[in-house]
Amino acid sequence: MSVILDEVRVRPRSALKVPHPVEDLAPADPNPEIPATPRQEIYDGSELRRERRFLGDDAFSEIGSAIASGSLEDGELLRDRELAEQMGISRTPVREAILQLQQIGLVEILPSRRTRVTPLTRQIAEDCRRWAGYCGGIAARQSVASLSTTDAETAVSRIDGLLEAIGSPAEAATAALELLLFLSARAGSPILHAEITERQFSLLRALRRLSYSSHEVDAARTASRELATAIARRDGDGAETAMRRIFGIR
Repeated sequence: MSVILDEVRVRPRSALKVPHPVEDLAPADPNPEIPATPRQEIYDGSELRRERRFLGDDAFSEIGSAIASGSLEDGELLRDRELAEQMGISRTPVREAILQLQQIGLVEILPSRRTRVTPLTRQIAEDCRRWAGYCGGIAARQSVASLSTTDAETAVSRIDGLLEAIGSPAEAATAALELLLFLSARAGSPILHAEITERQFSLLRALRRLSYSSHEVDAARTASRELATAIARRDGDGAETAMRRIFGIR
């Protein structure tokens, strides 16, 4: 399956520990292949255009990817000097990235002014899943009517990739995010796409580490097939309903 997203890999960190489970969530995958969309990727109504990257954006992607994968563990302290040295940049863009990550809930600043990775609770993970479902439903509804034949075929191929991945939370999370970003980029709403892009690492971390019952897995498979049918029919209502059901919203 082709990937439209830039792939960001975390540079090796010394003495990395094995990620530990939080509450009853599954442990993070220590060796992910997580794609990431640059925050400067903007849909202007006809095609995606990419603005110049800044060091703060690169730091945001790299640190966000590390948190989503579990390479940076829940509760782990973040030291801007150490991170800057590992990335080969100054501390200023790292600090900018940490502030952005704080805004999307991946990082928190403690009263002692220390900064740490926000622990992922089940409530936070479920909130992220619902948010993805509702935003994904809007993206699906707004995009399907105007999809070109090529884009519709690409969307269906991404759904096929999701179907293959369902049952493996880590792979399914990546496939679901790819589909979500693809549709939101063609929904005619730059604000919606920017919001989903900004929160992609929060979504990845939550979706990768939630556990799913066999019933939920079967329901997601059925909903994915229904989404493919709705796209082929250019059925906005059906696409919105199916997209929400993929994320467990009835």
